[in-house]
Amino acid sequence: MARFRWASRSMCREWMPHRRLRPSRPSSGRPRSMSFRGPGNQQQVVESLHAGTIADVLDAHGVWGCLDPRITCASAGRGPIFGEAYTIAWAPVRKTADIKEAGPSTWTEVRDFLAPDVAEGSGKVYVAGAGPILETMALAGGLSCEALEGRGFEGMVLGGAIRDAHVIKRSGMPVFVSNFTPADTQGGYRVSETGGACTIGSVTVQTGDLIFGDETGVVVVPQAIAPTVIAQALEIEQVETGIVEQIRAGKPLHELVDEETGRI
Repeated sequence: MARFRWASRSMCREWMPHRRLRPSRPSSGRPRSMSFRGPGNQQQVVESLHAGTIADVLDAHGVWGCLDPRITCASAGRGPIFGEAYTIAWAPVRKTADIKEAGPSTWTEVRDFLAPDVAEGSGKVYVAGAGPILETMALAGGLSCEALEGRGFEGMVLGGAIRDAHVIKRSGMPVFVSNFTPADTQGGYRVSETGGACTIGSVTVQTGDLIFGDETGVVVVPQAIAPTVIAQALEIEQVETGIVEQIRAGKPLHELVDEETGRI
């Protein structure tokens, strides 16, 4: 088996997703597709990737992109989820300088969590965070999930809870959350920024960063290195396919690592 090589810059550019991607998927649960520059079936490309492989490549770049392991897929649409982040940042509601002054309505404080400025969500993953993982109040619910899927978003990643399990568990759109709760954020949290950045646990997500999520977890790839990371991850997947074949043929894994691959 050939030694592993990092992909060339030209190869990296070939695997960048187009900005304009697929039409919205109905709730039938059919696979989502994305458009890539380069040969091959784009759905096969996405499905050949794994979160662990991307995390390994990010390690090589000195980047920690793994979201909290409590964030898993709660919907019928199991992924993988793949697209550019559009972020919603949440912050706790606190008193103002004048405690006698009337505050804004709760709806005014949270209205923008529906990303009203995004008419077409193709190629985008809705990402919301409030800093620490927010398990006690829901950052979204069934109606917002339906609305975002209707606008073509590839999926949702929340740095905390969601409600309306009866809707979410039937959704064909991948929805990654920490847990279910009936409690709402209105009155306790407000939307502080949209389309900029948000924080989920220890990871800051910028709008435009690449999001990948599967049954193992969710990783965030900074936009500036996304083409390189995806190309390198695809090549690693090919190498590891060869490793599996040699293991099944009787080759000890430690010898493969020692002699050829330099990875495990």
